[in-house]
Amino acid sequence: MLLASGLLLTFVFSASASYTEKLARSVCTLLFDGKIPADTQAADFDADSSVYDNENVLGQNQTWADIIEFPDVSSSLVYSSTVVMKKDSLWTNIDVTLSCCRSLISLNRFSDESIFAPGGQLQSGFRRSELIPAINDGTDITVQGTTTVHWSLRSDSSKPFNLSHEYQLVFHETSDFSTSQFMLKTGAPFGQTFVESEHKTLRLEGRQTTSATLFSTPFDDDVWHNFAVTVAWNSTSITVFYSKNSDSLSLANVTSNDNSGQGQQHFGILKLPTGDAGIDVAHEGFQESGLNEGLIYGGIFIEDSSDGCITLS
Repeated sequence: MLLASGLLLTFVFSASASYTEKLARSVCTLLFDGKIPADTQAADFDADSSVYDNENVLGQNQTWADIIEFPDVSSSLVYSSTVVMKKDSLWTNIDVTLSCCRSLISLNRFSDESIFAPGGQLQSGFRRSELIPAINDGTDITVQGTTTVHWSLRSDSSKPFNLSHEYQLVFHETSDFSTSQFMLKTGAPFGQTFVESEHKTLRLEGRQTTSATLFSTPFDDDVWHNFAVTVAWNSTSITVFYSKNSDSLSLANVTSNDNSGQGQQHFGILKLPTGDAGIDVAHEGFQESGLNEGLIYGGIFIEDSSDGCITLS
């Protein structure tokens, strides 16, 4: 798919509390470019040269070649990331899948392939397939100053979710792995009964003492949902931008949040189990067999916004 040429629309913070939107002739400084060239093969994600961590986060017996697909869908909102006028560049989208229960022997002994085993301990309650930028070691440049994380996602009609479960689709985990500064969720929160009007939604949540929900929108099918989240790592400021399909990003919320803890950015699927209140959801609970679920991602990158520069289109 062709990357549209043209000037980038950036969002510039003024010296006051107000904001000014304008066209800029210089692009924001790129810290991580996670967009996927069209000639990429799934096995490239398993190579040491991958721009994503080739070892995390996936099932203990999986490779990325088992998980990554390249769907034939319309283009996501794609940005020029290195020069103002970038023409004839080809990018593709990726479909991250969860799988379960491949029959290994004729006695119907099953192995759930999307079970991550950090430190060798199986997280049997979760199902996980998540991409992490290879440069993102927890204290790197993506968690210094002020940065903006961009991503687009859409449902995969051939691999639908079971929204009676809670899913985390994008999240930034603190370096001590204890919590997340922000996370994008869908489905029924653990312990709640699914209500479509409430839970077939995309809910961006923060780590706040007041309302945790930073932004919410219906999770419409076959639509690109575009997000950008600006985090001031040395303060409590967090800003959310959102749009659909090829529309430019618009300001959705500016608020305070506990941004401490640095950490790593995850793009992918973390599916919680269902079960009784009080269980250890990482290691207990119910997950159905025959799992074949997926989500389509595109337009992933992280930019430096310490000078107020934020790419909107």
